[in-house]
Amino acid sequence: LTLTGNQMGDDGVTALAEYMSSDSHITTLNVSANCIGDEGARAIAEMLKRNTTLQTLELNNNAIDYEGSVAIAQALAQNEGLQVFSMSGNYCGPLGASAMAAALEENKSLEEFSLSGNDIGNEGLHVLARGLGGHKGKLTSLDLSNNKINFEAMEDFSKFVRTTKSLKTLNLYMNDISDLGCEALCKALKDNKSLETLDIGGNNIRAYGMLALADALKTNKTIKTLELGYNPIGPDGARALAGVLKFEGGQVETIRLGWCGIEKTGAFEFAEALKYNSTLALLDFRANNIKDEGCAALAASIQIVNESLKSLDLGYNEISDKGAYVMATALKQNGSGALNELKLNNNYITKFGEVALTEAAELVQEMNDKEIVVYF
Repeated sequence: LTLTGNQMGDDGVTALAEYMSSDSHITTLNVSANCIGDEGARAIAEMLKRNTTLQTLELNNNAIDYEGSVAIAQALAQNEGLQVFSMSGNYCGPLGASAMAAALEENKSLEEFSLSGNDIGNEGLHVLARGLGGHKGKLTSLDLSNNKINFEAMEDFSKFVRTTKSLKTLNLYMNDISDLGCEALCKALKDNKSLETLDIGGNNIRAYGMLALADALKTNKTIKTLELGYNPIGPDGARALAGVLKFEGGQVETIRLGWCGIEKTGAFEFAEALKYNSTLALLDFRANNIKDEGCAALAASIQIVNESLKSLDLGYNEISDKGAYVMATALKQNGSGALNELKLNNNYITKFGEVALTEAAELVQEMNDKEIVVYF
């Protein structure tokens, strides 16, 4: 049941909660963006104590404060059926996070948990780390993005990451863990054997943090997706990542590095890595100022050998027709390669460069019966 954006308010959601207390059919309830406050949250909490069939509950972007967060947390401690819980974009704060931590220690059913955008801060993360460590179920997805967390709480949190055997997706996007927090997390990743997707984008991580991540990837063999955009890693950070991906990059299939200040020298490093890497399927290089030289280097690697890279995003990189022509030649020369999607949005490519790339894609279609979609 999806009722998002309906201005239900506390009165409306209270009436709905009363009905759902005895409902035995609805398994999903989404009441995001409905101006729900603490009173409405308390009604939902009472429903959770009695309802036995609801499996997914989304309360995102409402106005639930500390008191409502505590009420829901207490209900989660008792509930035995809910598997997915999301309360992103509310006002839980560190005190609400403390209540949620206590709930996690008692709850056995939750598999996906999101408190994104709740200003829990370091204080909230400290207590949540303990609650997560004591969770008796099998949590597979955790979203704590945009919560004003910095490096000071990452040591405690990393203890949970090190020991969890079920977590597959971790989202810490848009916090401020910096190099020190990244280093603590990466030490834990060396021992973690479950995590597949890690989002630490927008965390003020620089080259030192990428060195720690590269070192962790030498040992970790489960991570498949890395979201690293909006971190000022620079060319040196790109060199560290490319170096490990060249021969020792585990099973990484997706890397997003948009807006990371990599520049053309960083593109050269990744171009060299692509000649040897056999797992990377998606590379997002948007807005890194790689220009024609960086584009040409990547094109050269695609032209020589490419058995894994399927999607390459080079948008916002000041690439002109010169880079487009080189890439078009690469596509024609290696029509049997894996690449089937090339994004060049918002560059300086004119209609002449677009024609060259379009004709190259058409030739590959004709000669190899393979479609390459090019975006401008």
